Amino acid sequence: MSPKFLLFILFLYLAMVVSSSVAQVNPSGTHYRLKSGKKVRLDSIYVFDMTYDCEQEGKIRFHDPITDKVGFLGSRGQVVIPAKFNDARPFYNGLALVMHDAKRVCLDGKPYERGKCEHWMWDGVTAIIDSTGRIVADHLDDDLIRNLNWYSAKLCKSPSAVKGYTSFKTIDGQYYSILNYEAEFNNWFYGCFLPGAIAGKLVLYDKVRVESMSRRGKEKSYAKNTFRTKYADVMKIKLKAIQSRAIETVIFPSRLNPFIQTSKEFRPYYTDCDEPNEARYPVFEVITTIQVKGGNPKQEHYEFLRTEVGYKLFGVAWQ
Repeated sequence: MSPKFLLFILFLYLAMVVSSSVAQVNPSGTHYRLKSGKKVRLDSIYVFDMTYDCEQEGKIRFHDPITDKVGFLGSRGQVVIPAKFNDARPFYNGLALVMHDAKRVCLDGKPYERGKCEHWMWDGVTAIIDSTGRIVADHLDDDLIRNLNWYSAKLCKSPSAVKGYTSFKTIDGQYYSILNYEAEFNNWFYGCFLPGAIAGKLVLYDKVRVESMSRRGKEKSYAKNTFRTKYADVMKIKLKAIQSRAIETVIFPSRLNPFIQTSKEFRPYYTDCDEPNEARYPVFEVITTIQVKGGNPKQEHYEFLRTEVGYKLFGVAWQ
């Protein structure tokens, strides 16, 4: 069984979230508190894997403990979308993913029993709703909903023919076409970053963190110009090996680490709730593996952040 609708990576950092405009999660975990001080939705806060929900686009999720369903509250704590879904993701660009007609299953595929499995997932029907809670696209392929740029969504009469876009047929016969971040990054990394960096045009973030894989704990951050001066030649050698396919290279979606990327330069890439803003500014990690005869393989890591002006290298970990 393939995983379906894992709302968050299961190892998110525990956070007591304070919403920017809708609510504050009370430390007792029993209600939302509006900025006015009013308490709403007693015993109905939304929690997943010890992580509280955070307002997005003027809405915050709530869980009805009686029906075991999820809905959304508005800016005054009022119910704007009734609790009628098994689960839901936050709103992005007026759209949200929801799960309906679902059942809980353990990650190993066994039937869910309270206290029997540490982590579980929903197995059901994935759909897209609009800001009113109306389902606009139903029965989505779960493999196609990952790493999407919801802010690029366009409603079209036919599926997009543009490379890197995913299209979902709507209830009324139109199509939502949405850019896939992972496809975008892969195209940029191999088509733009590698050729440019090898030619001497290394695209860097304001600061670049360098970590030694052979000497754990040894790390240092450099201003981009200092990094370029110190490591440009080394980078060319390493990147040429990636470009020529001489070493194994894989790309994984990642995220900013709120315990490491804490400087003011990264502040714009977090939400008002101090969480990495992955919906707008995803991170991708390029991992290379060097096979060592008679020894353990050696890996090196390159981290890229999507900024307002494109992807930039902000971290490396090498031998």
